[in-house]
Amino acid sequence: MKRPQHLPFYLFGAVLALLLYGCNTTYEMEVDAIKNPNIQDADSYVIVPRDPEQDVNDLRYKETVAYIKTALSGKGMYEAINALEADMVIEVDYGMEPPRREMKVIEEPVFATIQEPDSYQTVSQRDPKTGRVITYTVRVPGRRSRELIGYQERLVAIIINEKYMELTAKENMLDAVSSDIPAQEIWSVRVRNYDENDDLREYLPIMAASVADYVGEDTETNHKVRLKDNDEVVDFIKRGIIATRPEEAIDATDSIGANQFSEDNNI
Repeated sequence: MKRPQHLPFYLFGAVLALLLYGCNTTYEMEVDAIKNPNIQDADSYVIVPRDPEQDVNDLRYKETVAYIKTALSGKGMYEAINALEADMVIEVDYGMEPPRREMKVIEEPVFATIQEPDSYQTVSQRDPKTGRVITYTVRVPGRRSRELIGYQERLVAIIINEKYMELTAKENMLDAVSSDIPAQEIWSVRVRNYDENDDLREYLPIMAASVADYVGEDTETNHKVRLKDNDEVVDFIKRGIIATRPEEAIDATDSIGANQFSEDNNI
């Protein structure tokens, strides 16, 4: 058992509360991004769902797309007015995998009641009748407290809910003469989170914020990203600040069938 220095119980409680508060507001994401070095200067886009069965009028889908547009605006990208003139088509996929059970070793605090030794005090008192000073010794009980004395490890089962968001940008092949020509992939970003929370909606702006710094980049390996609710980039995503564009810009998903973009996702 690990033995830390003794901390007063009330002080430990305050520290533990602060730590728990920080944990409750911190999100850890895993980001993987790739890009095609042969295609540059693709700024305008149209967004379509990767799943051809996705209802583009679904409120959750619209909310997610709004977060993504805000993230893309931070990279200088903008939604095309005319879908045929867009530089790229961005396929969007998001959701949550079926929950799975995992075993995890956790550390639990161990407390004990600490009894300090008794002390003795000498007390002097004058007898009001005789005027004599009487001196005697009294016992003062030692202070009793509950303190942290160490930690012990315990194996527990936890439920993991994997949330994900994937953006894949491809060449716009809408005006191609032959639909047999596969569109080249320009870039792709995949964000995943693994924890016990099953509230997908809470994580959508966080995952979109994680995307913001990795669009058009190549991470080579998975990167760990930690964000908090009050981080500037998260606030930017939630407020929905998107790049200025003409009012007549259309939602490409209203005029483009998602099945036109079902080519292989690999470059």
